Amino acid sequence: MLEIIAFVSGAVVMVLEMVGARVMAPHLGTSVIVWTSLIGVILACLAVGAWLGGRIADKTLSHGILAKIIAGTGVGCGITALFHFKAGELIVNNIGGIYEGAVIAAISLFALPAVLFGMISPYVIRLRLADIKTSGATVGRLYALSTTGSIVGTFLGGFVLISWFKSTHILLGTGMAMVILSFLAYSAKPIIRIILIIIFSVLLWVNSYYSNKAIASGALPHIESPYNYISMEQYLNYENRLVRYMYTNPGGAQSGMYLDDPSDLLLSYTRFYSIGTAVAPHAENILMLGCGGYSLVKWLISGKAGLDTSSLKIDAVEIDPAMTRVAIKYFALPESDPRISIYHEDARRFCNANTKQYDLVFVDVFNSYYSLPFQMTTKEAIAEMHRSVAANGALVMNVISSIEGEGSGLYKAVAAGLNAAFAEVYAFAVINPLYLSTLQNIILLALPEPRPDLAPIFTGREQTGLASDIKYILSKRIEEHAIGEVHVFSDEYAPVEKYAQAMIKLKNR
Repeated sequence: MLEIIAFVSGAVVMVLEMVGARVMAPHLGTSVIVWTSLIGVILACLAVGAWLGGRIADKTLSHGILAKIIAGTGVGCGITALFHFKAGELIVNNIGGIYEGAVIAAISLFALPAVLFGMISPYVIRLRLADIKTSGATVGRLYALSTTGSIVGTFLGGFVLISWFKSTHILLGTGMAMVILSFLAYSAKPIIRIILIIIFSVLLWVNSYYSNKAIASGALPHIESPYNYISMEQYLNYENRLVRYMYTNPGGAQSGMYLDDPSDLLLSYTRFYSIGTAVAPHAENILMLGCGGYSLVKWLISGKAGLDTSSLKIDAVEIDPAMTRVAIKYFALPESDPRISIYHEDARRFCNANTKQYDLVFVDVFNSYYSLPFQMTTKEAIAEMHRSVAANGALVMNVISSIEGEGSGLYKAVAAGLNAAFAEVYAFAVINPLYLSTLQNIILLALPEPRPDLAPIFTGREQTGLASDIKYILSKRIEEHAIGEVHVFSDEYAPVEKYAQAMIKLKNR
């Protein structure tokens, strides 16, 4: 029985760690900072627990105490399940830095169950030791079982549980599992543990019942996937139009849609993508890297982009299949359209393997400064994207940053990388190019070959006949000198977390 306890507890602690990242994502994103904080805190708590467990085992050794420790881990998981969302909101609203916030959130949410999990192994080992001559084999066997359980729990949590169950349900389920497991250590005096199992069962039922009832009454659901925590809301905006927004990170809306005209572009930065169709009005083959709610794809196939929709071929690359399902169900993406080919994979991986060239490449993978995909910021990634752009085509990329100051590192690094690879690069500030220290969306237009025909347009010398929206975008151009000198990111070194922290500090001022 002790061997089973070692194996199962090793598995469950890794499930706790895997779901921990999902619990923290709505408040702090999914960056390496969050993962580092979570792993570091849980390891520290496991170490403290191991020390405590060993000391307690030397003083008082009994199967009953082991059962209490195991059941206690279940209670700890249950407490985290009940209070994780409110605790996350409280921490984020009162702590400005992402480093501090991530560490404090990890401690607040996972310290209690992690310390108790750490106590299990030394206590189990001490109970199993019978002969000093075979103690090495006993310790090795139990640690091997615990580690094997951790491997199983890692794949179970990452590949299965997070894909099929809500975080709260996983936490409640793991809590119940640990209470049940405690019966293997000590089956006598079961009343309190039976009551705990009943409480867990009721909480699971209540949570599921009210979630389903809310959705049935028209509420938009929260959807969890291996990649994102997706939430939505809708309301009447300042135009008195009903709008729906999608969120995947705490930094702002990831996508938006007018319910009375789903193909219209709602978010202001997406309207700047029309600069791409303006410089490549002939575009037929288009690549979209990062789709979210598929706003741009819907806009392109609607004809509002000014392209010939009958000849369009769009390759849409979105890493998260759940995002596509949400876009179909809640954001009016056609379930089937011969003009759209959807690829569920990482944008960098797609670019690395791609052999096609496109008239237009749109890049919208930077949806929040809380989670920056560094692999799309490097000179190697930019080289792959450059290879995907036809000679007379264009690449349009969205970056969230400031133009100057401490929050400008990401913009400057990406712009420098594009300047090194492309013949011409132009930048446009969605809010205002004069607001140098303001965090805003910056749209970068990169051309693989010189376009002398565009020089009079971009300098403002010849803009007659241009559409008003294009004139507006051109008025938001950032002067080239604002890019400045900066080292280009590489796959070996791309410190996006450092720049993310600077942007979050700037935002919280």
